[in-house]
Amino acid sequence: MPAVAPDPVIRTPDQRVRVFTSSTLQELAAERKAVQDAVTRLRLVPVMFESGARPHPARQLYRAYLAQSQIFVGIYWQSYGWVAPGDELSGLEDEYRLSAGMPRLIYVKSPAPAREPRLAGLLARIKADDSVSYQRFSKPAELQRLVEDDLALLLSERFEMTQPGYSAPALAALPAPATPLVDREQEVAELEDLVVRQDARLITLTGPGGVGKSRLAIEAAGKLGGRFPDGVRFIDLASVSATDLVPAAVAAGLGLNTSGDRLVTDVVSYLRARRLLLILDNVEQLTDGAPLLARLLAAAPGLVALVTSRTVLRIRGEYEFCVPPLLVPPAGAGNPLDYPSVQLFAARARAVAPGFALTGSSARAVAEICRRLDGLPLAIELAAARIRLLSPRALLARLDDRMSVLTAGPRDLPERQRTLRNTLDWSFGLLSADEQALFARLGAFAGTFGLPAVTAVCGDAAQMDTLSSLVDSSLVRPEAGDDEPRFSLLETIREYALDRLRESGDWDGVHDRHAAHFTALAQPGESELHGAGQLAWLNRLELRHDNLNAALSWLIERDQPGKALDLVWATWRFWWLHGHAEELARHADLILVHADHMPPRQRALALSGAGFVRFADGDQARARRLFKKSLPLYRQAGDRLGLGLAAAALGHLLAARREAAIASDLLEQTLGQLREMADQPFTEPERVQYLLDVALASNFLGQIRLNQGDHRRAAELFADGLAAAHSAADRFTILVSLYDLALGRQAGGDLDGAADLLSQGLSLAAEAGDEPSLAYYLEALAGVSARQDNPERAASLLAEAGALLEAKGSGWLHAYVPRAPHDDSVLAGLRASMTGAAFEQAWTYGRSLDSTSAVRSALEETTRRPVPPALAAS
Repeated sequence: MPAVAPDPVIRTPDQRVRVFTSSTLQELAAERKAVQDAVTRLRLVPVMFESGARPHPARQLYRAYLAQSQIFVGIYWQSYGWVAPGDELSGLEDEYRLSAGMPRLIYVKSPAPAREPRLAGLLARIKADDSVSYQRFSKPAELQRLVEDDLALLLSERFEMTQPGYSAPALAALPAPATPLVDREQEVAELEDLVVRQDARLITLTGPGGVGKSRLAIEAAGKLGGRFPDGVRFIDLASVSATDLVPAAVAAGLGLNTSGDRLVTDVVSYLRARRLLLILDNVEQLTDGAPLLARLLAAAPGLVALVTSRTVLRIRGEYEFCVPPLLVPPAGAGNPLDYPSVQLFAARARAVAPGFALTGSSARAVAEICRRLDGLPLAIELAAARIRLLSPRALLARLDDRMSVLTAGPRDLPERQRTLRNTLDWSFGLLSADEQALFARLGAFAGTFGLPAVTAVCGDAAQMDTLSSLVDSSLVRPEAGDDEPRFSLLETIREYALDRLRESGDWDGVHDRHAAHFTALAQPGESELHGAGQLAWLNRLELRHDNLNAALSWLIERDQPGKALDLVWATWRFWWLHGHAEELARHADLILVHADHMPPRQRALALSGAGFVRFADGDQARARRLFKKSLPLYRQAGDRLGLGLAAAALGHLLAARREAAIASDLLEQTLGQLREMADQPFTEPERVQYLLDVALASNFLGQIRLNQGDHRRAAELFADGLAAAHSAADRFTILVSLYDLALGRQAGGDLDGAADLLSQGLSLAAEAGDEPSLAYYLEALAGVSARQDNPERAASLLAEAGALLEAKGSGWLHAYVPRAPHDDSVLAGLRASMTGAAFEQAWTYGRSLDSTSAVRSALEETTRRPVPPALAAS
């Protein structure tokens, strides 16, 4: 029986489309008038709350108006609107919620410097709704134009949907992700901005395998899809093995029935008149086919393409969007769950182990796992899948062999993503032979590296074009550097490169060249032994810090302790002044294992080097034994400068053990021997070493005299030490000497002189980036301020010092100088001299300052000394 056609709907002429306008009334009065004019110009019916007085409650009125409207227009600026007593929402938000199911056009006025938090939250939720049209405006006239255009387009689309043969845009062509996306809101917004505001038509999302390019592209397409009347098409090209197969894959993805010579022609014809968003996923193996995409974009002005690839396409009009790894918590972060990498791990771990929860120790382990995995989403998800069998701490312990551990990918993932090695094998297999060789050799670098290092270590493989290709392939990352470009590998990718280097048979040669290059690079030139040159040298080594560590480890591993020892003594100032003493201690202990087989001078250097490390660590007993063993070896080798330094250190340790008489004799004897050498011709490194010996021996003996109450002799010795240190222009000994001389001035009652010396030391430590030494200078300055009757400042300085030591560790200076009166004595006096409220205010203020602010404040208040340029720029 044939179906009976429904009777047509016949409306009276007054029943036109009604447009409901939602906004606060007073702050947006002009804008409401602009919307009313736009609606009226289109011969539609504006529905406004204020259109006429009605004897009904406000809520009933706007709900009735909404129920009889067909289109919702929302205008928002700064106010969330009034919330009636007993209600949780304002009428503004209630209107938006009630409009669900209607076409919604949202307009947000900017700038909005005083936007209320609840309105900001509502707008964030609105913007996240991909069924809503969301636009910004600044003037009523601009709003009126937007509303007219959007209403006209909306009505045109509704008319088209009623035509025979119409099919809805293929938004369903987007894959439906099985899990929610974690913390990519900023990246999604940036992609939206490229398309909507910058009119980008080709955006290539690049990044290493497993960083989440495809997932991000899908999320962005879901947000952008409503702007493309002809919808979104998603085409996965991972299984396409050859460039000449790309046209057929694109045609099939567009639903075209075509073949042979007509392939490209039919695709162009299909796209020419369409406004469509095309996602091409996994294009890295097909970059030679990029000209096809360029042809499509040229022929179809309404086409926008999002491409995911591990390498850029290198065609005109391309915008590269580098997809970053997820943010990882820094070491010591207070709450690791604030970081998206940890949030992703926790979410995926709960999926395989529903009872999984992050506690204190497990949260710290998970944070370290995420750091070790560089924030790569795929690696984190593979690690989280192991939680069914391994606790976070057990998993962390196994990450040294991450390629073997991270193999539990879901079966519905492509084969190349089921293990971390598979993912990287895919990228490696796309490289040329030269690129593969260079990539493997780059695994020898730890941290960042520059072009000269690449040339020295990687040899013939290190061509600029080859390195550039590895950067384009997202295997090597460009880094901010000094005047020269610098590069790095994510640690996960570096481990894979090292595996490939081991397989290549070039393991020893590359690491030998690496160690030789960084050993030569670390040697200070004559101009870098002192003054401004020394600071530049320290900063230069900081950029190479990780590679210096790697070079030392390799030399020790290869049983070359002599070369390792030379590198330690060439660079010890760097390790100490830049807060890396613990790392140096590890290397020194390993070198010491080989000391018995070294010539006398090398054995002496190994013993005293380890002694200085234990000296700073607080293990004074072991340090004394090491220095005592070194003295006869220095004498046997005829190294009087090495002997002077070791003897000065031993004298200081004996004094700390309250063996003042023995210490005094040793230090007086040492100074006497050094004076005999004063007229000896020295090379520049020897001259600096001689002055360092004099400065330390003078200071250590001066400390004993100060402790004995002989202020005059102590002052002479401290002045001699500072003069020698200044002659060497050596920051290490100047910091010791300024501190000692300031304590001497303070003991003699010269508080202003002490404060000035401490300010000089603060400035110098700040320039060197030596934050623990800053803390000790701030403590000493607090003692001076307390004696100057400035308890508020003293309390703030103590709080600043304590916060720095907690954050940065104890450093090295404490081992060389007597600790200034600090927490115990000064703090008790401050609490007694201040009201509780005043003390807490000063203390809280001091704890709130970072090191830059703390030093700036101390320098300005003490002597009005200018802040060091390096510090002011930070």
